[in-house]
This record gives sequence, structure tokens and C-alpha cells, in this order.
Amino acid sequence: MFELITSERMEEDALLRRPGSINSEPAEDAPIEIGMLPAFIMALNFIIGAGFFSMPYVFYHGGIFYGALTLIIVTLTLIITSNWTLEVCSRAQALDTVIRESEIPDLTFQDVSIIGRRQPVNSRTNLITPKYEITGTRKFEFTELMEIFFGIPGRIFTAVAIIVYLLVTLTAYSTIFGSTWALVIPYNNSIPVLGSCNLTDFNRLLPEGDCLNSYRFSIGIFACIVLPMCLMNMQTMKPFQITLSFTMQFTILVAIIHCVYGIATDHVAHDDTGPHPSNFFTFDFKNFLAMVPIVVYAQVLHEGIPMIAQPASNKKKLHKLFGGALCFACVVYLTFSVVVALRFREHITPVASLVWSRTALPGNPLLVRTVSYLIMMTPSVVVCSAYPLCAITLATNIFILITGRDLSTDPRYRTKVKLVGAVISILPIICGLFISNLKTLSKYAGLIAFVLIMFIPTLLQVQSRRKCRRVFGEVDQWIEDSIAVSQSLREEDRTPLLDKYARLRDVMTMTPYYSSWWSRTWVVVVIGIISMVFFILGAMSVFLL
Repeated sequence: MFELITSERMEEDALLRRPGSINSEPAEDAPIEIGMLPAFIMALNFIIGAGFFSMPYVFYHGGIFYGALTLIIVTLTLIITSNWTLEVCSRAQALDTVIRESEIPDLTFQDVSIIGRRQPVNSRTNLITPKYEITGTRKFEFTELMEIFFGIPGRIFTAVAIIVYLLVTLTAYSTIFGSTWALVIPYNNSIPVLGSCNLTDFNRLLPEGDCLNSYRFSIGIFACIVLPMCLMNMQTMKPFQITLSFTMQFTILVAIIHCVYGIATDHVAHDDTGPHPSNFFTFDFKNFLAMVPIVVYAQVLHEGIPMIAQPASNKKKLHKLFGGALCFACVVYLTFSVVVALRFREHITPVASLVWSRTALPGNPLLVRTVSYLIMMTPSVVVCSAYPLCAITLATNIFILITGRDLSTDPRYRTKVKLVGAVISILPIICGLFISNLKTLSKYAGLIAFVLIMFIPTLLQVQSRRKCRRVFGEVDQWIEDSIAVSQSLREEDRTPLLDKYARLRDVMTMTPYYSSWWSRTWVVVVIGIISMVFFILGAMSVFLL
């Protein structure tokens, strides 16, 4: 059988043919489907994590107005890059679907190109109606997408970046839980070696004395809570995620109401001495630099998109699901950060919830003290809901880095993936025993986040579109050239070849994918420029401050 094959296409075919690639068979039992509301809640839990509690501090010191403006710009940017992530997933899924369902023997990447819109050369008519092609039978992690479009180096680079980012993030979750419980829970009443802590203890890299014992004891409690959750599947985890999410949202609402009441009654900073500058329009470039990576870090979602999108019931509304989650998180961040910064002002702490220790002191009304303790305990609720989701993603990417396969969708390996995820999740908890400064962790995690949620989606969008247009534009001509050359073949060889090409054309014209206005070149250029500016500012924050 005669085929025109370029060296680049041979490399792409080799990639698609190896185990675990997009040409491999999906798992026999499809993942359990979850509704859009649980999926939305999981997305929120994925977003609202460690960075949430650093926001009021950096808003106040960097300028509240400029912090709010930066958050809005970042959110709009990430809504677009999250849609790009779904587009690229849909292109890869379409390729997998055609190869599996075309019923064309030995179909290769040289034969089919469905990573893009059907657009023959010199023709812009009869375009296929765009839509998502994401199913519950196949999941494409970031690392796999990078390998499909950038080869093995792309997979290794992305897997390492995600693993490092998640390790730092999970360590931050441990420090938030440990510092919160060490400050709020009076361990020393029952265990003498566990001392009490105050706000200044956590301004250093690690607290000292008996406070350190309380901090590490709290992290041990955190491990007992989250490690069993890391062994749960998505369906089992759903009620926990929903309960923790509503508890968190309720507590945040209470905190906002408490701050608004304090501002309305002119009881700011919980201190009768003044002045207490609001810093609303004050611009401090040094503190603004420190704010940028934390704002980006607080909105990270993209590496969790494949995990949440796969079991979501309505695939056509995925862009609304993730865009809505980012918008909702932005509103929560913005409201919480502004009112907390205006309420407590110069007394705001790096972990914002801990500033309520001032209103929890004896002498305040019982209701105020109760509300203060509830708000201070909120971080432990948030990190307990987000930790298992990040741990599952961490384990999945470790397996992809080592084996090149997403084993989480294979029933033969699901138990092993869960066990590895639980074991690997111990490492960040151990790291949390030796660092308690959330601001330091958030700054470095934010720099990695630039790569994951801005640069990688942009690169994938450009490369997948480029290959789409290149291959789609060439396939028709390639088929015609092959048919012409096949005239010299024997009849028994030429007939199956012509039949294969005829069916190939039918498959190509019946395989749409999703696209939209935000896929246009000018949007990609604008997002690329914004990403570069923010990355430079973030790098300056990490390496110059």
C-alpha cells in the first residue's frame, strides 16, 4: 500500500501509537458521572485555596485599588486561557475518537487530521458547526497535551512544573492548617508541652519554643484528616466537597458582613488610636510586585480542568462552568480582600483570617468572639477540601512523567494511583513541619503558576491551531496525490487504498471541534503580551525583593 509520509508525521504517528497515547484504548468502565453543580463546587474548591488568605495583606500594602484592578485583569485572562485548555482537550479527544470509531484499519495520523476545524485549502465555505468533543471515557492531562503537540520534551517540562507547583501548594495548605490550629486551639490547657501562639510567631520562617510544638502537632492532625480523603474517588468525595464548600462560603459571607459592619460603624483596625490609612489609592511599587504572583496563584485552576471536565455531565457547558467558577472566585476574592483590608488596615496579617484573633480576645461580646473563632477556622476547611484534589492531580502527573500514561482512567491502576497519591501527599506535610511562612510559599508558587495558567495554554492553543490548519490544508491534497500515484499499483492493492481514502474523507467531515472568538490571533497576541508583563513583574518580586 502506497502512502506519502513525512518525517514529522512519522514522529507524530510513533507518539500516537505508543501505549497510553491518544491512540490507546480507553478504560472499559467509564468514570461515574457527576452533575454540573458538584463539578462547579469542585472547581471552586480547586481555585479557592492557599492564595485566598494572602490577598487582603497584599491588597492593603500594594494599594487596594491596584490590587482589585490586577485581580480583574488576571481573571479575564484566565477565563480565556481556561477555554483554550478545553479547546485543546477537545481537539485531542476528537483525534482519539476518530481513530477508535472510524473502523478504518491501521488508521494513522498521516491518514486523518481532526485537530481543528474542517477547512479545505482555498475554501472558507461549509465549515462545520463548532462544539466541544470532550467525553467521559478519555482524559487529557496538561502533560499529555504538551506531548501530543510538543513531543516528549514538552511532556517532561510540564509534568515537572506541575509536580513542583503542587508540592509547594500542598505544603502551603499544611502551613495554613498548622498555623491556624496552633493559634486558635488552646492545646496548653491539656498538654503542657504544647504552648500558645500569637500572630508574630508566624512572621518568621518557623515559630519557636512551645509554639513550634503546637504547630507541628496541628499538622499531624491535618495529615489524619486529608490522607484518607486522598484515597477516595470523585463520587465518594462529592458529599465532602459540597459540605466543605458551603461551610467555607457561609463563613466567608459572615466575615464580609462582620467587616462591613465594622467599617460602617467606623470601628476600623480594632484600635482606637490613629491614624489608620486606608491605602485605597496609595501605590507602592515594591509591595505591588509582591502582590502580582500571589494574585495569579490565587486563581490557579487549569491543571485541574481535565480531572473535573471528564466526569461532568454536560460537556457543552464546560466553558460556562469554569468561566463561572473563575468569575465567582474573583467576586469572592475582591469583596473579601477589600473589606478585610479596609476593616483591619495596618494590622492585617499575611494569613488574613488570623487577624480575627484581635476580636476573639476576652472582653468582646460572646457573639463577636464566636464569629471570630468561626472565621479563624475557615482556612482549615478550605485546605481540607482542596488538598485531596491537588493530591490526585499530583499522583496522575507523576505517573505521566514516569510512564507517559494517564493511569488514573485505567481500572487496573486506579487503586495504585490512589495509594501513590496518598503516599506522595505525605511529603508536603513533612515539608510543612519546617516552614510556616505562607507569604514565601505563595510567592514561589505564583511564579510557577504563570507558566501553568498563562504560558502553557497559550502555547498549546497556537500549536494545536497551527497543526490543525497545516494538516487539514494538506490532507485533501495528500489524498489526491496518493490516489494519483496509486494508479501504478496492482488492482488488488489499489482498491482497498481508494476505499480507505473515501471513508477517511467521510470521517473528516463528520468530526467537528469547539472554537470561538477568543481563538482569534489578535486575542492570542494580547494574552501573550499580558502574560509576559505579569511574568516579568512576578520574577522581579521573587528574585529582587
